[in-house]
Amino acid sequence: MKKILVPTDFSPNAENALAYATDFANKCGGQVTLLHTYRLHSSAGMLLSVEKFIEEDARKEMDALIRRLEPKLRGEAGVEGRVIRGDPVPIISDMADKSGYSLVIMGTQGATGLKEVFIGSTTNGVLRNTNTPVLAIPNNFAFRPIRKIVFAVDAAGISHPGVISMLVQLAKKCRAKVYVFHQGLGEIDDGIDPSIDIYLDEVEHSFHYELDEASINEGINSFVADYNADLLCMVRRRRSFLDEVFHVSVTTREVFNSPVPLLVLHDQG
Repeated sequence: MKKILVPTDFSPNAENALAYATDFANKCGGQVTLLHTYRLHSSAGMLLSVEKFIEEDARKEMDALIRRLEPKLRGEAGVEGRVIRGDPVPIISDMADKSGYSLVIMGTQGATGLKEVFIGSTTNGVLRNTNTPVLAIPNNFAFRPIRKIVFAVDAAGISHPGVISMLVQLAKKCRAKVYVFHQGLGEIDDGIDPSIDIYLDEVEHSFHYELDEASINEGINSFVADYNADLLCMVRRRRSFLDEVFHVSVTTREVFNSPVPLLVLHDQG
């Protein structure tokens, strides 16, 4: 977590995402990059002065945000700001992957008007187009220390330990326990892959298997509520579980209806 990217539209929900970035940066001596994107919805006849006004206004808000954040940083933690014109999804995704960021932290809903709006298309678009872990903060969710993490898994397992390295780092830094949860699918279900036990060896963890006819989304959220978890973690892969979970059904609902922040990891294997 040495480099943390925080897209912001300067809305209250973006501030909530920043609270998590501040906490992680202080724990790890990380560098936080605040990123604001803006776009002009009409190029024909658009006066250059209008674009200049939008950019200058964004830079003023960025400077003010940095001034508010700097006193909260400790040790080697630092902050910088970027204001870039263009569509948010490719800008955020490319910056995260090509500039070596460890984590993207962003809200799931933001402001309106001329400012960028972090709605489903943006957050879900970033999830689909980056290989960097993404932490999505629910709308109006206030920061709280991470002590319990639910790791929702399917039966396919994890291709290599690097996939969940961010989860392990978070659990270690926050001294959190990981509750591995799997919702069975009946006789065809193979349960929890035993390799996960090995990959989580460095952190306290336990396994929980439930056979439920409810939707995966409902089952996960019910388990999160029952254990009063502070964070939900899921793995996005190109096939099976998150082809279902990251389709417009379960993952989109999980991202925007999860009762707690959702950490999304990526498995390309």
